[in-house]
Amino acid sequence: MKHRRSLAVLTALALGLSACASAPTRARDDPSGSAAFPLTLDVPGTGKTLTIAEEPRRIVALSPDAAIALHELGLTDRIVAIPKAAENPALNPYAEQMADVEHVIAGENSPEPERVLAWKPDLVVVTARHSGERNASEVLGATGVPVLTLTNGWSSSDAVIENLGLIGRATGAAGKARALAAEIREGLAEVRGRAADAESTPAVAILSNQARVPFINAGSSLVSELVANGGGANAADRIGIRRTMPVQPEQLVAAKPDAIMLVDVTGKGESSFDAVLRNPAVAALPAVRERRVRTFPGREVYALAGRQVVAGSAAVLAWLHPGLAG
Repeated sequence: MKHRRSLAVLTALALGLSACASAPTRARDDPSGSAAFPLTLDVPGTGKTLTIAEEPRRIVALSPDAAIALHELGLTDRIVAIPKAAENPALNPYAEQMADVEHVIAGENSPEPERVLAWKPDLVVVTARHSGERNASEVLGATGVPVLTLTNGWSSSDAVIENLGLIGRATGAAGKARALAAEIREGLAEVRGRAADAESTPAVAILSNQARVPFINAGSSLVSELVANGGGANAADRIGIRRTMPVQPEQLVAAKPDAIMLVDVTGKGESSFDAVLRNPAVAALPAVRERRVRTFPGREVYALAGRQVVAGSAAVLAWLHPGLAG
């Protein structure tokens, strides 16, 4: 019921904002060329198209990765709102550069659509990762505000490049997006080429501290790819863990990792992993006893949306195979 009321209110507001606008002739987006507005963009994973009347100047980023991508494309001055998580320097490498963004969305995963529409955005960019973000995408989209919904979860370097391309075309920054994509591909090829000379492939347990209990990262995730790029393998595969989940000490012991990566997304440091690392059986693991444990700030290897994919891969390579680092 609340969802329907919000939709009705927002629709009325949107009609008021667009009452004086005329319906432009729509041009089909050409991914290989420069954007011409108005354009109609095919949005992967949604089965829908998105029409954008004019080059956006007031952009709301509902997700931190979207905010990072917009910055990487040189569009920070067009962002009018970012989520609270984007203020976290442990997660966002550009938190300082975004300090002057006018509005901050307090809800972690459930932005208030009425407030978003009041900021008069001409584009909203959202990663449909959580239910709150998906609902906001649906409600705002129904009002006529262009909403670019990214559905691939930024779960691989290819997904990052795809999303940069979509955002670039939607904002008139297609050329910058293509250049950034080429930079990322070239950088990753270099890192992977060096890692190919490694004499071993250490199994790495990837732990993160986004909740009270550390999580073990598994399955198709960007951080797993970074470990592979740097010449390692995800230790979760050894014990059949296929999705990111809270980790139990006995699982970590069974995985017998050669090294342990601690991903600090909260800024609380290595001590936030004590619930696992101080378990006697875990503490007895060679990786722990011999200090093959390293803490990486989340901004280096997590929630990445641009060239940090290369830097993060290179950092993993330097840790696992220091003799191969550039």
